[in-house]
Amino acid sequence: MPTVTYIGNYAYRKVPGTKSIWLKRVPTEVSQEWLDANRTAICTNPEVFVVKGDAKTTAGIGFTEDADGDGLPDSGWTKKDITGWLKDKGVSVTGYATKAKLLDKVKTALNPPAPEPVVEEVAPEPVAEEVVEETIIEDPIVETDGVEE
Repeated sequence: MPTVTYIGNYAYRKVPGTKSIWLKRVPTEVSQEWLDANRTAICTNPEVFVVKGDAKTTAGIGFTEDADGDGLPDSGWTKKDITGWLKDKGVSVTGYATKAKLLDKVKTALNPPAPEPVVEEVAPEPVAEEVVEETIIEDPIVETDGVEE
């Protein structure tokens, strides 16, 4: 049997079609027929209700148990749930995005590209110049009296 848990902002909420109430965070078993009759009010409001054990889960309508049980978005998740998951992981989602684009962002978030290695540029070491003193020995100048030898 399906169970419905009210997780809204208030302590309780009126059960559709009855005079009874749901208490916050208390799972309540309901029949599949009742859930089918009230599907629009319950399954399209994932911020207020969590539905588990629904035999007629319709992809893209409302939040139900994760089919894989892995907690990772897949094609069975709604766009709203995928966006919420991405925001929880710190991924910015702006503007209009299709479900396929959101799932691509999920893949990128789960498998981020490897960071490029940081190469530190090392300044060339200054070359110490050695002072080399050269001793120049000059040939003595021999003066001649104008006579060539």
